[in-house]
Amino acid sequence: MTINMACNQLGQTWFESGVSENAVSGHIQLIIPGESACFACAPPLIVASSIDEKTLKKDGVCAASLPTTMGIVAGFLVQNALKKLLKFGEVSWYLGYSALTDFFPKMKLKPNPSCDDSYCVQRQKEFNARPVEVKLEAAKPEAQVVHADNDWGEYHYQVQGSNS
Repeated sequence: MTINMACNQLGQTWFESGVSENAVSGHIQLIIPGESACFACAPPLIVASSIDEKTLKKDGVCAASLPTTMGIVAGFLVQNALKKLLKFGEVSWYLGYSALTDFFPKMKLKPNPSCDDSYCVQRQKEFNARPVEVKLEAAKPEAQVVHADNDWGEYHYQVQGSNS
């Protein structure tokens, strides 16, 4: 929550991820203050319920996540961050992962106008005050990166529409 509050205060984009206690599911999330739900707008159930995590743990049961689940979620997070930073592909706002069913829910969480974080509410007002053209420009997908094979097995990357 501290990272969330600091990012909302500074207007700083950040990526959040987590792996569930059942060790077989997780998620990644892109948070842009004012444009998407922050961690306070849509907190995990345990945070929203103010449940003491110690009461959820069962004696003799390992509550640690599987290394494979953590690796998969971490890979999704890094790949999403690279797509955002390097401006290629489709950046996921929220991507869930359930290993038991190979289920990957994907969505964009809208910010809560009644969020408890005052900086989040302030960023929402700033985002909503932007001209529609600026919002559409921000949502426009970047040019696609393509590559072509050659006789030497090398790849040459090029942004469509440019000659470089």
